[in-house]
Amino acid sequence: MDVLFSHLLNMSLTGSYVIVLVIVARLLLRKVPKIFSYALWAVVLFRLVCPFSFQSIFSLIPLDNQPVLLETQTSQIPQTQSVVAPVDQTLNHSLTGPVLHVPDAHYSSDPLDVVLDIGKYVWLFGIAVLLMYSIVTTVRLYRNLKPAQPVSRNIYEMQGLATPFVFGIFKPKIYLPAGLGEHERSYILAHEQIHIRRLDHIIKPIAFAVVCVHWFNPLVWIAFYLMSEDMELSCDERVIKQMGSGIKKDYSISLLSLSTGRRFMGCSPLAFGENNTKGRIRNILSYKKPAFWVVIVAMIAVAALSVGLMSNPKPSSLTVEDYAQQFVEQNITSLENNEWSDFKIVDSKITKFEKIAEVGGLLSSPLEIWSLEYRLKPDEISKVTLPVGMNAIDGLITEDGSMGKPLLVFAYEDSAPQYLGVIRSGENDMTSKAGQEMALRVFLEGKGRLSHETYSGNHRIVKFPLSTGETSQLLLSQPVVQGDTGIWCVERWKDTNGNEYYPTPNTDVRIAEYYLNLQNQADSGEHPELLDPLQVAVQYIKDELGQPVSRDELVMDDSATAADFAVTPESNLLGYISNLGMKDDTFDFDNVEWLTLKDSERLKKLKITPAEMPDGYYILNKYTYKDLYKVIDETQYSIVDIENKGDLRTASKQQFIEYLEQYSGDGPLCIISIRNGVVTGIAQKLT
Repeated sequence: MDVLFSHLLNMSLTGSYVIVLVIVARLLLRKVPKIFSYALWAVVLFRLVCPFSFQSIFSLIPLDNQPVLLETQTSQIPQTQSVVAPVDQTLNHSLTGPVLHVPDAHYSSDPLDVVLDIGKYVWLFGIAVLLMYSIVTTVRLYRNLKPAQPVSRNIYEMQGLATPFVFGIFKPKIYLPAGLGEHERSYILAHEQIHIRRLDHIIKPIAFAVVCVHWFNPLVWIAFYLMSEDMELSCDERVIKQMGSGIKKDYSISLLSLSTGRRFMGCSPLAFGENNTKGRIRNILSYKKPAFWVVIVAMIAVAALSVGLMSNPKPSSLTVEDYAQQFVEQNITSLENNEWSDFKIVDSKITKFEKIAEVGGLLSSPLEIWSLEYRLKPDEISKVTLPVGMNAIDGLITEDGSMGKPLLVFAYEDSAPQYLGVIRSGENDMTSKAGQEMALRVFLEGKGRLSHETYSGNHRIVKFPLSTGETSQLLLSQPVVQGDTGIWCVERWKDTNGNEYYPTPNTDVRIAEYYLNLQNQADSGEHPELLDPLQVAVQYIKDELGQPVSRDELVMDDSATAADFAVTPESNLLGYISNLGMKDDTFDFDNVEWLTLKDSERLKKLKITPAEMPDGYYILNKYTYKDLYKVIDETQYSIVDIENKGDLRTASKQQFIEYLEQYSGDGPLCIISIRNGVVTGIAQKLT
């Protein structure tokens, strides 16, 4: 939905530019038949409906009027800092691979994302209101027209009608006021029949539907009004051309007599009648059959203008080196304009720029990865305070910090490179073909250029506990063959903070080739364990994540989809809460383990005897540190209701804090529920 809304805003932006040019062209064409002005509105319709177009050197669309919300070509990737406990250190080696963080809705790192998110729902609400209005008014009009009497075929008469009009899409009918004179009737019928022959009764509702989608753009409403006006004027001119110039006076008198001073079409988008009587009469009386050369010139002008407005400009012939230089210049601007900057860059130099990989199969055209190294010389190095990812070597600033060197990603369109964005060498394994491919997939998914699903078909979601007590989940897929004979692989896994990790096969061939080889081996009777999704999950958790786990600890969903995996798993941790205040959104949490006599193996390993468990349980506090967690306004609190059989009751944050203050020392044991990096619930544990 976010990508759709962004596309819509870009189409509306381009459409606004086209509308302005069509309005200007309409003024220049005021002396030629109105059918040419009417035809130009088809270009506006095309721009407001189609998210794509063709390229042309004759395009009149500015190059800088291209989509700006879908791709951000900034050099730094926004990072969302989390205040939750770190994942167990045994996972560190797996966290260095490709990871995609999905920020929680409560803590968006970009204000523009918040504005777009709100705007998306306002936009949908506006569409719903307009569509509801259209349905209600159309049904009301349909009921009011039931007394109309048929005259012939699709022509009806009715007492009390203010103006003639056409109503209907698939079987349009012409409705006339009763009592029209013979001449009046012939002119009006000719006008309405021209509407039907030209399919105006279909064009008008389609145009109104486009207005409903772009209702927030005032230029679209203006375009709809002017298009309706040109539709009527061109119809009048067609009537005069058919019946001769001698009817101008009588035709104008007929329009004047039918004028009511108000628009009939406003009652329903499926019905349109006569309006703008003054403008139509003026146009009828001044209409003259155009000279042949005028028509030819007008046709050429409209055709040329249509091509210019429907086509996109061909991108400038920038080379990858040009894009690299622009990238460096953007970084210079970013450094100099930061509030902590007190220096100027006096010189810059690209020291290395080379293609390190070319990967096909992800988009319609191959992708290239180029490694970039550069040096920036400040006027005074002593004044420089470097941001994360930058450091200084011999008085020169370079981008080669913990995130690594910048890697520019390019796609090709008509042999011209198109800059897509930047990834970092330190965040991805770029030493193998599989690593390069996976880095690009993560990048493209983050940009919305690839779906959030690597392999379509069968999926399994397996939830498993980390040694920290948190819950994570794996998404397993069948990458080659679907069904009982297909091997399974871990497509990705997600922790309780919403971070997604992408396993990269340990191979130097493309990932598809790697899994095809495994499938062939399985078909030959090798690696039977790859046919069992649970076994694949256990093996991955043990070998890659370093977590001790058994099949019994796993919970598998056999009917899962990739969309189900998007829901972050919820973790429930047991421990003691401290330092929670009304003005604070964070607290300290001392995580513990709750053991009962049923946990015999665990008790044996810890050398805990039943004698140490007089109440039937043992609280193991195995950590010396406390973790920091965050609450939100929607966090739910529950405490023991002593007066009601000791059951839990819902409490406010203030009541929960007051309850904790009654205890000295550690206080009561609590279970906290965590999802997407925040605490969704805190409940006192019942013993």
